[in-house]
Amino acid sequence: MIVITNNPKVKEYIQKYQLNKRFSLLWVDGFTEDVLEKVRDLCHFGHKLLTHPLTGSIKPNQTPYKTVVVDHLEQEIDFNSILIAENSYFKTLELLTKRPRPKETELFLDDFAVIDLDFFKSFLTSLGLII
Repeated sequence: MIVITNNPKVKEYIQKYQLNKRFSLLWVDGFTEDVLEKVRDLCHFGHKLLTHPLTGSIKPNQTPYKTVVVDHLEQEIDFNSILIAENSYFKTLELLTKRPRPKETELFLDDFAVIDLDFFKSFLTSLGLII
């Protein structure tokens, strides 16, 4: 499984609890849209979404952080993952065009990082990994 993220709290959490034994970390320098572009590209090359790219109630043009988990498929392509990843990426770009990320976002970076980390922790709990 691969964790694609730009969230430093998720990166720290993976390292702190040695989750790199179970997950590969793919660090993305950039914002939510950059993470979603990478997720989309991976889905086109044989990866399946394990978490939804637009998890949560915060619009992707409002938060700078995003974490998505995918898994590599050996022989098949998951067209549903491609469709979801494409739609999520383009929806984010559309929202950013209409309403760019607010400058005040910088005041709440830690809060956005914690929210995104909580979604990742929920995924871990669903796998039975309670940390």
